[in-house]
Amino acid sequence: MAEETRVQHLIHSLEQGILAVVVRTAMFTALIVALTLLYLFVQFRGLPNEAAMDQAQIARNMADGNGFTTNFIRPIAIWQLASAKKDIPTAEFPELNQAPLWPFVNSLIFRATGASAKMDIKDVVYIGDRVIAASAIFFFLLSVGIGFFLARRLFDTRLALVGSAAVLLTDLCWQFSLSGLPQMLMLFLFMLALYATVEALKAQEAERRALCVVLVGVAAILLGLLTLAHGLGFWVFLGYAVFAALAFQPRVVVALMAVALYLGVVSPWLIRNYAVSDNPFGVAGYTLATYRGAEASLTRSLNPDMRAASVGFKNKLRTAFTDQANTLFANLGANIAALAFFFSLLHPFRNRVAASFRWAIFSMWIFSAFGMALFDAAPGPTANQITIIFLPVMVYFGFAFLLVLWGRLDFNTPLLRLGFLGVVLFAISLPLIFTLFAGSQGRVQWPPYIPPYIGILGKWTEPEEVLCSDMPWAVAWYADRKCLLLPDTVSTFNEISDYRLLGRSIVGLYLTPVTGNRPFISEIVKGPYKEWAGFIMRTVNLRGFSLQSVLPLPIEGECVFYADRNRWDEKRE
Repeated sequence: MAEETRVQHLIHSLEQGILAVVVRTAMFTALIVALTLLYLFVQFRGLPNEAAMDQAQIARNMADGNGFTTNFIRPIAIWQLASAKKDIPTAEFPELNQAPLWPFVNSLIFRATGASAKMDIKDVVYIGDRVIAASAIFFFLLSVGIGFFLARRLFDTRLALVGSAAVLLTDLCWQFSLSGLPQMLMLFLFMLALYATVEALKAQEAERRALCVVLVGVAAILLGLLTLAHGLGFWVFLGYAVFAALAFQPRVVVALMAVALYLGVVSPWLIRNYAVSDNPFGVAGYTLATYRGAEASLTRSLNPDMRAASVGFKNKLRTAFTDQANTLFANLGANIAALAFFFSLLHPFRNRVAASFRWAIFSMWIFSAFGMALFDAAPGPTANQITIIFLPVMVYFGFAFLLVLWGRLDFNTPLLRLGFLGVVLFAISLPLIFTLFAGSQGRVQWPPYIPPYIGILGKWTEPEEVLCSDMPWAVAWYADRKCLLLPDTVSTFNEISDYRLLGRSIVGLYLTPVTGNRPFISEIVKGPYKEWAGFIMRTVNLRGFSLQSVLPLPIEGECVFYADRNRWDEKRE
């Protein structure tokens, strides 16, 4: 009996005493440091994502003082400028696809660290990749900190600690950090907006109407910044505007103010796009109405057929929305506490602010799910998958609901409660454990990326020369060269090169597993790459073609470089 009393006293001290503060702080610090080091220096193998490399090279251009420009040239962007009767730049090509905030943030980091310097071909993992991943991890950890205070404001310190630990133990959050995508910056801005919303609800409950309106405005501005980090932030704001119009008084004034402030933040980007291309959404707007798989073909064309691209749009939307529902658990990082959020919607919370606030989360999530369906967001750490930004707040509500269910079981022993929370945290951490103990996954993201064999193209070409590739985002980032996306036809390639639409003729064509590993019959022989089948398979007769020197590149010759001359044997200083 005495032994049981001592155990309960120890558990009580760990939960509420001074010892609790020391132990919790030490445990959280150790957990954060250990996970950061393991993911950034053991698990990280370079940027794995097309959009991440695209935004990285834009950030370098911004850091070098070239403005919001790109070295990744899409044929459809050339068409868009020509259709708008704009001059096609022969030097700095305007960026018309990516949102500007994440490249801008990374450009500041590049200026401070010098990490955007040209890649040394001896580097396996480019230092620029690691800096981008580190900045994403930084925003992730800031978001967890904000989430802790948000959960403590809504519930209590114990739930805030457990929920924050659950977020830190969710492998998908770390994978998004390592991806180099803007989702962790979005998460940071989103958590700030949520905190402002909670404070607005509390101000309204205290009948401090002026403060409430100000805080709703702050949230709208933050969601505007979120949209500047990723265009899908528009759908998050739309859900927020609906909630604000229903939850805050005076409804019309609050809703119109939120919309006005939001537009004030995002409109400079839209105005700039319109001034450059006569389209406020730039190239990105053309991906909205395309059927599945059509986006790549559309962006590779100098004469895109919009009608053909939109065939099957309704079927695409239905299928994509169904996929969002089917992969919801995976998109929440297999986090059972986050999934429990949806069950918490059925629970009558006594805390009126929490009870109201959960509907703000649901409204923003349902609108963002529709937006992700429109843009065909794939599961996992991919460019258009933003479910991850809802994970922390859903975890807090999910744990609140799970603890209510536990309380109804009348197992009031602190040891059992601690064991229950431990089991839930262990289940949440299983993907992370499997990731960390899976062993070596290789040193680079192969296939299709081997940074040294992409960066060497920068050694073989001059800064003003133009290349073409099936992975122009990687060439633009690692080789720091202007690179055209592989056009849909050879004749389009010749037109762009011969007429020097980009200021110079194209001096090299770099083909990789991006095309080589596609289904042979359906995509290479008869599909969107049929014009390039001979080049991909290396069976083409190069007579009459402008690039007649050929060099297979490792690994195992799966990459090939066609050039205007034997550049690899030339001596360069």
